[in-house]
Amino acid sequence: MNKITRPDSRRNALPAEQSNEKHMKKNNTVYRSRTDWWVWLVTAFFLAVIWISAIGMSWWYVVFVSGGMTLLYAWLMLGCWYEIEGDDLVIYQFFRPTRLPISKIKEVKKTSGYLATAGLSHLRVSISFTDRSVLKSYAPIEISPKNRDGFMAQLKSINPDIEIK
Repeated sequence: MNKITRPDSRRNALPAEQSNEKHMKKNNTVYRSRTDWWVWLVTAFFLAVIWISAIGMSWWYVVFVSGGMTLLYAWLMLGCWYEIEGDDLVIYQFFRPTRLPISKIKEVKKTSGYLATAGLSHLRVSISFTDRSVLKSYAPIEISPKNRDGFMAQLKSINPDIEIK
């Protein structure tokens, strides 16, 4: 008779740390950027001018110039969002990430303005840091998440030392 043996499950198993790391999904929160109506209006007007000027032009102009400008605007409009990854705030602008430590945030406050920054809205959140080396400046960074209150509350839950104004 053949002897039936059970395979040793311990021999084929990964250590607990390795198996958990491979199968755990990061618990990230993504905040899309708020976009004001006037940004959409300017975008629609600019693209309409480009496409209307392409009427009667050769095919290469339509494809490369008009199509290229449309893709550039889509890239600019859709390439801005904010993500909280563990202890880091990651700001994506033009699909390029900038990682900022939440532990070094000193103050977060609601603000409004039209200065150039990583936001497409005048309703913004201003973030100041305790250490000048984070941004290489003492000036705060301003971003425009859609859910400002939820964003600020989540930052506060990660770093209770943040002063919210």
